[in-house]
Amino acid sequence: MKPRALLLLLAGALVAPLGSPAAAQVGRELVITVSVADRLRPTGGSYYVGFTMDETILSGPQGDSSYWTHYVVLRGGRFFFGRVPAAPFRPFGFETIRPPDPLTTGQLLPDGRAFRVTLPLVNLQTGTTPPRQVKLNVVTVDETFRPLDALGRGADDRFGFLTLNLLRDTYLAFTDPPRDAREPAFDIVGGDIAIVIP
Repeated sequence: MKPRALLLLLAGALVAPLGSPAAAQVGRELVITVSVADRLRPTGGSYYVGFTMDETILSGPQGDSSYWTHYVVLRGGRFFFGRVPAAPFRPFGFETIRPPDPLTTGQLLPDGRAFRVTLPLVNLQTGTTPPRQVKLNVVTVDETFRPLDALGRGADDRFGFLTLNLLRDTYLAFTDPPRDAREPAFDIVGGDIAIVIP
């Protein structure tokens, strides 16, 4: 065996221990925790985290689901992950995209008023290069997909979304004004976002 080939083989063994293929390494993950004013409800509405990975637009994900490229939804006690198609169906001014994929990395926290989702950043990538930022919004909707609350001063706040610079930010905590949604179970009160390396 040539010395160069042996060196590459040894380097590969150091990066990927025996029995764990290098493909299993997913890189950095985005961990998002969201809290609401009362216990999360499995019926009566849904909880969304909308993402915008498009760096060519100045706006971010809106409470009516415009400018979303991806989303996580907690509906009926289960988590799902979806990508927004180029021409989505918008019957009530809100994306209804079915079927999203089941998401196994979502969890309801013990207090019953918060949930946490973990997403590999590679799942949010839309082009060939990794994103430099992620914009996100948390949105709650009723059973007819009518927005009830979003980050900022309610579902109509066009500037309530958050921007996380992936080149320098590793943690961002956020709060949301209380009592800006009529139903406490769908009233977003805060949370945090972290970048972690599993």
